[in-house]
Amino acid sequence: MKRNRILPFWMALLLLLSLAGCAGKDKEESSSSLPEESQPQEYPVSIGDETISAQPAKVISLSPALTEICFDMGYGTQLSGVSDYCSWPQQVQNLPKMGTAQQPNLDAIRSAKPDVVITHTQLSEQDLIALQQADIPVVVLSHARQPEQLKDLYTDLGRLFSGEQTGFEEGVGFYNEQIGRVESIKGKVDSYVRAGGKRLSAVYLRMLDFTVATGDTFEGAMLQAVGFENEAGAYGGWTYPADFISQYDPDVIFCNEDITIPMLEQNTHYKGLQATIHDIVYSYDFTAFERQGKRMFDMLEDMAKKAYPDAFAEQPVQDSSSSGTAQ
Repeated sequence: MKRNRILPFWMALLLLLSLAGCAGKDKEESSSSLPEESQPQEYPVSIGDETISAQPAKVISLSPALTEICFDMGYGTQLSGVSDYCSWPQQVQNLPKMGTAQQPNLDAIRSAKPDVVITHTQLSEQDLIALQQADIPVVVLSHARQPEQLKDLYTDLGRLFSGEQTGFEEGVGFYNEQIGRVESIKGKVDSYVRAGGKRLSAVYLRMLDFTVATGDTFEGAMLQAVGFENEAGAYGGWTYPADFISQYDPDVIFCNEDITIPMLEQNTHYKGLQATIHDIVYSYDFTAFERQGKRMFDMLEDMAKKAYPDAFAEQPVQDSSSSGTAQ
């Protein structure tokens, strides 16, 4: 009888130990899965009116600016087609041309079966509907109107290509890298000015006679961001007002590459300017500013170095024996 009373006791004990073991195992499995469950979900990503459900493997860019930035940020291998006007970098020459945002080659785009089409310019309603019917989303990414808006452009592009968290971080990293260059340039110019150098006034001349980057333009803001005084900073609408032409005399002229010094020397308004007389005129391919990628920041650095060579000297001369010899 005593043995019969002990048996149920041991069976109950074994059952309790078994349940405890199962509970511990379930808890261990649950805790081990937490890191995976806590990982951020990269997709879907919403940009504007479109939602991208998964990471795109094939993207068509109908914007030369976005194409250039894609390569700058490391997404060039995901491009399967570009616009007819895409010319930079050299790799785009090997990619199929897909028309433009104004006149997309719908047949070519549909045949390519991209995961998404990106553009700076809204497509016509008819073209947009045609692509929607082919189940091809179209994402419109806004051009930066001010330097601080570049961050939104880069992060939106990063999110599209790499996901909500990873892509955002890649965009921020790219933005910080480029803005860091701008801050470094301005820092050297400011140090030069504090040491007694002159802060130069500059004009960004897009077209003769007075189509210039005014204070309300992206280009004008970028000039000031690297340490120049924008000659047209007080005005707006890309026009230097005729009433103040007598005050127009920048220290430096940055002009589009189709404007030459001989053209300025023969122009009524420019031939008497000190910048023209002393050839302080530098020509650039201004499409780099429209593209808003690395090439633009390279150009800004080159502008500052040409105008302020002493500010970028690696080892400024400190020897007192040479003091006062510079002319």
